[in-house]
Amino acid sequence: MRKIVILLFTMILLTACSHQETIKATGEGDLWKAHLIYEMTDTDLLNRGGIEYTGDEELLYVTYTVVTDEGGLGGEIEPQEEQTAISFGTGGGNNPPATKDEAIISLNHATIEIKWRTNTGEYEELINFKVN
Repeated sequence: MRKIVILLFTMILLTACSHQETIKATGEGDLWKAHLIYEMTDTDLLNRGGIEYTGDEELLYVTYTVVTDEGGLGGEIEPQEEQTAISFGTGGGNNPPATKDEAIISLNHATIEIKWRTNTGEYEELINFKVN
């Protein structure tokens, strides 16, 4: 029993000592809003985010490509009727920026290219992210 208590105490202590930073960047274009969030520890980087359509037309098809200093991510979707928000989901890697300042620089260099189709045509928009 004593070993279990010591093990639990050690796990709690290690969890409490792990340092996590959360950094949020946003961007806005003519018809889209975007956000990207980094959650980083000393060894891991998780990213999540999404986009929101602010136009009036119904979306038929959307593709997006996010480019950061750490790499990129992208996706494509056929939105549901009246759907205007799209989540990137959660991604990650084990090669985070070394410091919070480097992560901020990376996010300030990040862009997203969005291409979409409506009943009236095909469009595209490039948005730059900026840390808030």
